[in-house]
Amino acid sequence: MIQGMILKERMGIHSGDFRTAAALVGGEEDASAFPEHGGDLQWASIRYGLSPERFLDFSSSVNPLGPTPSALKAARRALKQVSLYPEPYADTLKQSLASWLGIGAANLTLGNGSTELIYHLVRCRSPRRVTVVSPSFSEYERAARAVGAEVEHFLLSPDDGFALDADALARSAKRSEMVFFCNPASPTGVLYRREQLLPLLEVCREKGSLLVVDESYIGFCPEEEGRESTSMPLAGVEGLAVISTFTKLFALAGLRAPGWLVGHRELVAKMEETGVPWRVNRVAAVAARVSLADVGYLRKTRALVRAWREGLSAGLEGTGIFHIYPSHANFLLMRVREGGPDAGVLVDGLGRKGILVRPCHNFHGLGKGFIRVAARRPRENRRLIRAINEVLSTRFKGER
Repeated sequence: MIQGMILKERMGIHSGDFRTAAALVGGEEDASAFPEHGGDLQWASIRYGLSPERFLDFSSSVNPLGPTPSALKAARRALKQVSLYPEPYADTLKQSLASWLGIGAANLTLGNGSTELIYHLVRCRSPRRVTVVSPSFSEYERAARAVGAEVEHFLLSPDDGFALDADALARSAKRSEMVFFCNPASPTGVLYRREQLLPLLEVCREKGSLLVVDESYIGFCPEEEGRESTSMPLAGVEGLAVISTFTKLFALAGLRAPGWLVGHRELVAKMEETGVPWRVNRVAAVAARVSLADVGYLRKTRALVRAWREGLSAGLEGTGIFHIYPSHANFLLMRVREGGPDAGVLVDGLGRKGILVRPCHNFHGLGKGFIRVAARRPRENRRLIRAINEVLSTRFKGER
């Protein structure tokens, strides 16, 4: 127990991140012993005794191509100016991004990643009741509870592939002042057409509430699918805010590359007035702006990620223990089939081999049998499949 307390202090672990410190130190393989979010290489390093760079990370859903070479080059140049303050409100990047999105800059605000914008938006609106379409990103709920809001989860079921009953959601939303909807959804990868959200938006507009659509992964979709699904054509209307980020599609998560929010001018103006200055650092702003110009990178990303995801899906199906849910994002949600091995033990076994995947125990509506994996390059995907089969053969004999 003392060892667990020391480890918690070293890691800066909050009580909500792990069930107990003893679970982490003592090797308990329950899924709830894992971090709240993916990509925590320092946690993995301490737990499994490997240096962070030795891990192959499937738990964090960023572009497997990595940043564009031009963005890296620009970031290196910008490092020479780290003694200088960045623009207080990143106006140069804002103008470039507004042009790229085809909107007015007055409808756009930037933040230190999209998560900061989620929290800032909730503080600005101070809702008493929030609906979260789940399973989904846990920070929507945490941001709502941080301002004392009551949270209702509108649960989509894995049994019907997380199908959306738009009318039922619209009825549920009448009780709330803010609704969070992720499209494509994380961790399911399901993409919903824009027209499916129109009844919900109509209710929000009539009631004076706000529909928040998080499109952090929509850039991975083929262009035609993205055009049919994105809410950006409605950007600027009252009752709607659209959130996205540079961290996923452009693989700039380590820089805390900017997130952005598009909304009605009055909402954006309030967020700008109450937001802290210098929230986008100089290096991140430069890398993000240069990334926008690389059209070939986006085209290549969409083609390769789709092919790599489909290859990964086939390999995972081949293990015989997973049901794989169709995905339009750069990750796959899978469920251990009935009678299969314990997902927590499988996740932990992979970690000991230097491979990280994302247990989905903390997503409302899912449970310990669900795992999310990001699509990576084919060679890396094959390594994951081999590792899964090795864990199954050594730790789950007789269970397959």
